Amino acid sequence: MTLRDPLAADGKVLPFRRRSSAVRVRRRNPWLALAAPLAKTAFAIGAPVALGLWLFTSPTFALGRVEVEGNRYVAAAEIERALDPFHGDNLLRLSLPAVERVLAKHPWIATVGVEKQLPDRLRVAIVERRPAALLRTAGGFVVLDPEGRRISPWRPGLGGGDLLLVSIGSAAEVDLRGALAVADELGRAAPEWALTLSEVEALSEEDFRLYLGALPFPLLVRGGTLGARLPALRALLPELERRYAGLYAVDLRFERRIVFQPIVERS
Repeated sequence: MTLRDPLAADGKVLPFRRRSSAVRVRRRNPWLALAAPLAKTAFAIGAPVALGLWLFTSPTFALGRVEVEGNRYVAAAEIERALDPFHGDNLLRLSLPAVERVLAKHPWIATVGVEKQLPDRLRVAIVERRPAALLRTAGGFVVLDPEGRRISPWRPGLGGGDLLLVSIGSAAEVDLRGALAVADELGRAAPEWALTLSEVEALSEEDFRLYLGALPFPLLVRGGTLGARLPALRALLPELERRYAGLYAVDLRFERRIVFQPIVERS
């Protein structure tokens, strides 16, 4: 008996595997592949740019308020008026050195510091020049600092009742530091007399006339000599008071003598 091959049918050989159909591979668009990285890059760059544009243009950061510290002789309103050109400027873009240069022009301001306080405030801290004396001029009084430099014309509200009065004699122009220096020199040589000093008249760079409440006459002195000359005057005062009813002035500018001018009573 002949066995029949079960895999054969009608004399044909059946294959073990069926032919597989071809798989089509779809290529991705290269632009779509770049879309995500480009979007991330654009966001990374664009977000800060947009934020910067908003910060530097937003009215939220427009300068609107100025706070002043350290002022006594300079009114806060004067500082605010000086900064009017900056009012409304973006505080983030505001140049602090430019603000300081404007304020440094004020005659009373010695130093100034400026600080931004977001969102819209500027803090101004000033150190003022210190008044030391009043200069008597034909046009009125001028405030002097301790270096003898003119600050500004005196006006009500600046005080000055306790300031030394300085005047200029026949000299057209003198360095007023010497007038303040001789007042300090008197304070060291005769403190009790210095308390009554009301005026220093500058006659030249070295010579001065002092008006003191402690003496009934003015003193003509040379700067740098008071420590040596005043003891001799003190010793002579009782004799001068005994011999003369009054003196126009006493001159201590000469090294070895004291020159005095008595008041002559007319009959």
